[in-house]
Amino acid sequence: MWEFCINLSDKNISASRKVYLALKEFCKEYNGIVTTYERCGSISILITAEKCDENRFKHFIANLISDLVCEDFKLKYLENNLCLPNLDTISKNAFMQALLSFDREADKYIVQKCLSLENSISVEAFYFFKLSMLRDKWKELVQIANDNKTYLSSNETLVELLKFLVNNLELKNETINLMQDKGKVRFYDINFNLLKENNLSDKDIDSTIISNLIAFAPKYVNIYCGDNFNSNLINLLKQIFDKRINFLNLDNALNNERT
Repeated sequence: MWEFCINLSDKNISASRKVYLALKEFCKEYNGIVTTYERCGSISILITAEKCDENRFKHFIANLISDLVCEDFKLKYLENNLCLPNLDTISKNAFMQALLSFDREADKYIVQKCLSLENSISVEAFYFFKLSMLRDKWKELVQIANDNKTYLSSNETLVELLKFLVNNLELKNETINLMQDKGKVRFYDINFNLLKENNLSDKDIDSTIISNLIAFAPKYVNIYCGDNFNSNLINLLKQIFDKRINFLNLDNALNNERT
């Protein structure tokens, strides 16, 4: 049998839960076993699988850890170091998400190049002691933004920069379909498979919508909505995604969802 242990600080409980749930689904497919326990401020996730599946599990774990670093850890780094006090909440979250997604594949390459999966890994120790080059890369990005915070306080300038960043993201989806209906905002792929949903009553839902659209990195965006869709958000999305975004009749999306 092959065994491996992933250790995370209990301060990163949401990240550890994400890792555990992803491994739980993967283990179902390949007859592995995953368990978790907490001890002395640390959360340990233990994986056991057949020896013949070791490489398959290592490949999955490597992608899982690189995604964790490039999403959760990078977001926390941006939140702690980005200083843009003059931006409104929607613009700031959109800009942060664009920075989070920008050059993502290069970030993942650095993580996986430094990653070694022997018997166990402490994710925080790996991040702080092995990924100084990655943090230096993020530091340069944040420094450029902070040095130009006055320049970025202009809405026109910020929108142009957001448009540039979004246009240069590595595409992850051909089309994202967004539907707002019955108190929900739902994100679908090109075939109307549900990817994610949020409640309209959620705090900062407009920020959530634009951040998710940037994170999904689509080539095209179709938004099916009624008259109650935030007009300011519509204008911002039109400016950022330009000719790649379409606003369509809500009834069309409902018919697609039923079929």
